[in-house]
Amino acid sequence: QTGFDVVVAYIGDEHAQATDAVSAWASWRAIGGVTLPRLPQGDYSLVVDALYGIGLTRAVEGEHAAWIDAVNDMTCPVLAIDVPSGLNADTGRVLGRAIRASHTATMIALKPGLLTLDGPDHCGALSLHDLGLDCALVERPSGWQVGRALFDHLLRPRARNSHKGTNGNAVLIGGARGMAGAALLAGRAALKVGAGRVYVGMLDHAALPLDPEQPELMIRSPGEILTGDLATCVAIGPGLGQSPAALELMREALATTATLVLDADALNLLSQHPDLAQAVHDRSAPTLLTPHPTEAARLLGSTTPQVQEDRIASACAIARRYHAATVLKGCGSVIALADGRWFINTTGNPGMASAGMGDVLTGLIAGLLAQG
Repeated sequence: QTGFDVVVAYIGDEHAQATDAVSAWASWRAIGGVTLPRLPQGDYSLVVDALYGIGLTRAVEGEHAAWIDAVNDMTCPVLAIDVPSGLNADTGRVLGRAIRASHTATMIALKPGLLTLDGPDHCGALSLHDLGLDCALVERPSGWQVGRALFDHLLRPRARNSHKGTNGNAVLIGGARGMAGAALLAGRAALKVGAGRVYVGMLDHAALPLDPEQPELMIRSPGEILTGDLATCVAIGPGLGQSPAALELMREALATTATLVLDADALNLLSQHPDLAQAVHDRSAPTLLTPHPTEAARLLGSTTPQVQEDRIASACAIARRYHAATVLKGCGSVIALADGRWFINTTGNPGMASAGMGDVLTGLIAGLLAQG
């Protein structure tokens, strides 16, 4: 109708269609449209992928897999409708084969699988088309996208009439022998994000008593800064190790009344000691866990592939089990709360997949929480 030459290739059974599909088929034929039973050869300006809807859960095999492979071999742009075919719309898992679209136009509401795991690598540039419907009027969502717009709304500039004492005290515990850098990275990040004071409790007694690149960091013995009510937020785990001393510091951190962030070896200790798990569950102060998929598997007593198979369900399960907010790191990090709400963070980039980034994240979170 707009002057483009269109070829439709159809792999399904025309006699086993839903009513709306039958109507669309009739309309197509009424204007002289032809439907081919196989992918046509030739060069095209655009391929529109509409092999599957959003309910696919089985593995893609046979002729359907061959069609997906053929489309992926083409060099022209590919527009996927709703979800790239072969991608689980709920989890982002590739079901054997999946279209690698350059663009995805999803309808009515975002699908979680487009935002996490393999979804971002397969959907390309993502656009949402609500079709004039407000899905929130039909069903209240349990999950939300976290992006720059939300950050801009929540992270307000601090008051000009403020000082270090009004911007919180962040305490970072870790840095066992050979891993002092992890604690320093976390401490530097807490400073960069605006914490009023940052204390680093270093387990390695041979470590330098100051950070030459960030001398504002106050490096102390861990026990010294865990006593009293010095901390607004305590983060424990970067470079902590799993020694008896580390285990004792975990118990001390759990006994504080400060907001608590557990990362890295703190999570490994948590998965090994039932009394720590119970202490986390019973805390009255806010607690946040930041596992990567393998740490998440240990917390759940499962495997890394099982965690990745449904990242949202896994994050929610950890949050419920430990009664703690949970950040399951990875592509499309999932933030889950104990009440069942969850969020997917769509910021970040592949360059962040390097050693030390988790320590920086812990410091950023601790620095923000210290400021309230």
